[in-house]
Amino acid sequence: MLIYPQAFAAPVRAAFDASDTLRHLEDARALIETRFSDAGERLAGSLGMVGSLIESLDRLGVTLNAQSVSHTTDELLSTAAGLTALPDAQAGRLSYLNRLKNAGAALEIHIDGMRITLRYLRAFALNVKITAGSTIRSSAEFAGFAENMCDQLDLGVSQLNELADELTRLIVRLEEAEAFEQRLDGTYKALIPAVPEKLVVDAKAIGLQHTRIAEVALSVASIARDIQTKVGKALVALQIGDITRQRIEHVQRAIEVSEAAILQADLSPEARDRAQRRLLHMVADQMADTASDFETEAMKVTQSLSGMARDTADILSIHTLSKAGGEGGLRDLETGLGKVGVLIGDVSAAMANADRISSETVSAVDALSRRVDTIHRVKRDIQQMAINSSLRCNRLGDIGKPLSVIASELGSHASQLEDSADQTLGSLKALADLAGGITTALSSDGKVDAARLEVVRDHLRRAADVVEHDLAGLSSHGRATADSLTLAADQLGLKEDLGDVLHTAAIALAEGAGPVVEDLTDIAGVVGAAMDEIGRCYTMGREREIHALYAMPGQINDDARRAETDAADTASAVTADAEEFDDILF
Repeated sequence: MLIYPQAFAAPVRAAFDASDTLRHLEDARALIETRFSDAGERLAGSLGMVGSLIESLDRLGVTLNAQSVSHTTDELLSTAAGLTALPDAQAGRLSYLNRLKNAGAALEIHIDGMRITLRYLRAFALNVKITAGSTIRSSAEFAGFAENMCDQLDLGVSQLNELADELTRLIVRLEEAEAFEQRLDGTYKALIPAVPEKLVVDAKAIGLQHTRIAEVALSVASIARDIQTKVGKALVALQIGDITRQRIEHVQRAIEVSEAAILQADLSPEARDRAQRRLLHMVADQMADTASDFETEAMKVTQSLSGMARDTADILSIHTLSKAGGEGGLRDLETGLGKVGVLIGDVSAAMANADRISSETVSAVDALSRRVDTIHRVKRDIQQMAINSSLRCNRLGDIGKPLSVIASELGSHASQLEDSADQTLGSLKALADLAGGITTALSSDGKVDAARLEVVRDHLRRAADVVEHDLAGLSSHGRATADSLTLAADQLGLKEDLGDVLHTAAIALAEGAGPVVEDLTDIAGVVGAAMDEIGRCYTMGREREIHALYAMPGQINDDARRAETDAADTASAVTADAEEFDDILF
């Protein structure tokens, strides 16, 4: 407040009381500092939230990209095709099992034939021993032949019995495999074609769902990046708060300097009044320019924040995706594939069983062939013994004729044993060929791979997890981001309770300054000194431009140059800040 001496006769205008204006300016300055600081922190936090949202959306896009969708769909369709082919593949396995059984049955016939022949041969060998003992003095020699024949025949019988036992075991395994296939046939009838047909439908539905989620995620990510840019620009625009705060401080300083200078000046009351008014006009113009500049820039901030508020509503569209989540879609399909996996497990067991039977059959054929070779050797030994017996009998004359007849029968039946053995070997070869053919038959089942199915199921499980958890998190995150940005816009309330306060202060200063002061003759020194001190507190070119309009003669050129330099520096600084912020963002 200014106090004037009362030593002048001429009445003067009442001195301007700046206390209310200073109080209002201090309130406005504190409010601006608080509002912009809080809004800046909230916007900075929102910027981090938007960045995190973009990262999550990008990850979602990677998880559900077009290649992944195509791969999953192809695998599901391939699985469906493989399941559809299972009944035909099973029919092929059953056909081979039946053919193996038939081949085994043919072998049993040949084995029975060889068994009968061996019994005849043993009976003839015993007859040689009996006949020789009753008719020939040197019967011991023929008895030795007969004993050797019996030993060989017993060896043949034992080999034949083992061959029959091994064949029986093989046939039992074939019957067990056939029974397993018959049980599996019931499962096939229950699940096929319903399951593969549903897989085809689900594969297409999942493909569309994945594609939709990916497209919305991409769209929302684009919106989020646009918001990110706007938030960055809004943060830069919030510099108006710091600029306005500083300019208010400079106005406050100018009022204080003016009061002190006039109070100390040796001037008449009328001159004091003119000096005060001259300085108040400059301060009023500074305040009016501050209010106008604040209002212009604040409008940009408000518009930017309002635009972001509209954009954040689009972010919330991500919420609709979470409703297309894993439940009822991906998760059900994953569960369904688990049931398919059980079926595939049974199929794999059937395939492994058939494969094992194939290997066992091939191994059994080898063993059976060796036993038939042994029987062939028995046949050769018996024939050799029969020939030797016939030769000995011929030397004995008539007494050896009965033995010769028996020896001839031995040779004849040994030939039958050879025929049976050859037929058995032929059947074994056919059995081996059939066993090897099972591998070719199994290749049609390769379309349904349990390992591939588990890979698809695992991918569906992870995709369902993304949809159920990440999308729900994204929805919540998007809403929090939208709320944060809306609150930042509402929190500023720039024009209503800040801009109007500044304009009110400018008007109060202009009214306090009164009419324009034309006569500066006796106040130039006081006003100039005050102006110099006030000018030293400026930090912005715009302040110096206005200041220069009120400079005393001799100060104008220097002030104008300083104003131009400061204006250029300020513009460069703002540009640099914006570019630096853009660099940080991108």
